[in-house]
Amino acid sequence: MGNKLKMLFVAGGTGGHILPAVSFGNWIEEMKLPAEIIYLCGNRMLEQKIYNALNIEPITLSLSGSPFGVKGLRSFIRWKELIFSLVKIRNIVRNIKPDLIVLFGGYLSVPFALMTSLLRVPMIAHEQNAVAGKSTRLCSRKGMLIITGWEECINLGKSDFRHVGIPVRKFNIIKKQKAWETLGGDGVLPPKKRFSLVMGGSIGGESLKHAVMEVAKRESLKNHIFMLLGPEGKHGIRWISDNVIVLPQAWDLSAHFSLADYVVTRCGASTLSELICYHVPSVLVPWEEASDNHQLANAEIFLRSGIGTVWQERNGLDLLEEAILEVSDKCRSGIDQNMCDEKRNDICARFWSVVSSFSTKGEGPIGCF
Repeated sequence: MGNKLKMLFVAGGTGGHILPAVSFGNWIEEMKLPAEIIYLCGNRMLEQKIYNALNIEPITLSLSGSPFGVKGLRSFIRWKELIFSLVKIRNIVRNIKPDLIVLFGGYLSVPFALMTSLLRVPMIAHEQNAVAGKSTRLCSRKGMLIITGWEECINLGKSDFRHVGIPVRKFNIIKKQKAWETLGGDGVLPPKKRFSLVMGGSIGGESLKHAVMEVAKRESLKNHIFMLLGPEGKHGIRWISDNVIVLPQAWDLSAHFSLADYVVTRCGASTLSELICYHVPSVLVPWEEASDNHQLANAEIFLRSGIGTVWQERNGLDLLEEAILEVSDKCRSGIDQNMCDEKRNDICARFWSVVSSFSTKGEGPIGCF
C-alpha cells in the first residue's frame, strides 16, 4: 500500500448517501491527505445527475435498486441486476485494487456485503440515519465495522457501531445582500423580511412544498419570503406569489444558507447534519413514507443539539403556521464561519481516523496531521 490509501467509496441512491461521501472526499483533498478516492454508484438517473453536477465521474454499476420490497417484473429485473453486479464488482475490485471499501448505505451496499468473504478487502459501512437500514444490518451480520452519523442507531446494539458523524459540505457564508444578488435577486434585499429556505430532499418533497405555499398565504407570514428549491434551470429567482420564490436546484448552498433565517425541511440525515453544523433554526417535517420511519428518528435526535421543532403533515396547516412562527423567532444573529469549519473538520477528522486505520496489508493507521 505504501503511504497512500486507495479507497473505493460506494455511494448512490439519493443525495443523502452521495453527498456525505463526496464531502468527505473533498475534505481529504483539501487537507492533502495521502489517499486516492474512487467513487462507485448505480445507474439511477438521479445518481448520475448528482455526480455530474459535482464534476465527478464515478464507476457505474448496472444496478437500479434493491430487489427486496418490490414485486413482479420489477423484482425479477432487480434480482437479475444484482446477480450480474456480483461478477462486475469482483472485476472492478480486482482492477483497481483498493485498500479499503467504504459503503455509504442504501441498496448499493447489499452486493458488497454479500461479497465480503470473496473480495478480501477491508470494508466499513457508514449509516447516516438514526435507524440502521436493512443493508446496514446485513453489513453488521457480515462482521463489518459500522460507523454512524448519530450517537444512537436503532436496530444496532451500542457495541455494534462507532459514532463519527456525517461529513457535510463546505458552505462559504457571505453577507445577505451578496447572497441575494448571487441567487439572482434584483436590486436591494427586500427590507424587514425573514427568509425561509424550503428543502424537500431527493424524494417526497412535493407535498411539503405544496403545504408551504398554502400556509404562506396567511396574514401572520406576510413578512416571510419562502424560497423553494425547484428543478434545474436558468440562474435567477422566479416569483410565484408575493412571498414565495422558486430557485433553481443547486448543490452548492452557500448563498442559500447565507440568506436563510430559518429552514423548513425534510429530515434526511445529511441535511440535518448540515443544519446543525451551520446553526440553522429548522422546522422539521419527517417524510412519513421513509423506511422504518427513520426521518422521524433523525428529527428527534437532531433536537438534542439543533434548534427547531417537528411538524408532521397529518397535523394540519394551523400547526405548521405555529411551528414556523416559533422557529422564526429563534433566527440567527449571524454565522461564525470559523466555528462551522471547525465542526466540519472535527467530523471529517473522526471519519479519517477510522478509515485510515484499515489497510489490506495491516500496516496500521496513516498519519493525518
